[in-house]
Amino acid sequence: MLLAEELDKLAEYEHSSRIDLARQILWEGVARRKQERALALYAEGKVTKSKAAEIAGISLWEMMEIVRERRIPSGYTLTEALNEVRRLLGQEGGN
Repeated sequence: MLLAEELDKLAEYEHSSRIDLARQILWEGVARRKQERALALYAEGKVTKSKAAEIAGISLWEMMEIVRERRIPSGYTLTEALNEVRRLLGQEGGN
């Protein structure tokens, strides 16, 4: 079956137009890709949870929950945690 036909069927089921449904699916795909990229960077130890959340466009709390659910090990050291707290406090005070 053609993609357009699949979109039409789903759009009819959801009482939406094909273009609105396609736009929504595209946004969901972009969000999912951003999240997967952020998680990969975090798992590789290249970014903190805070930075991964920023990359993914979600809250730190959401990122923490996803990391916990997926059981992604943290290579986060105490020094990195302290530096992250200092960075966040500096941003709070500067804004």
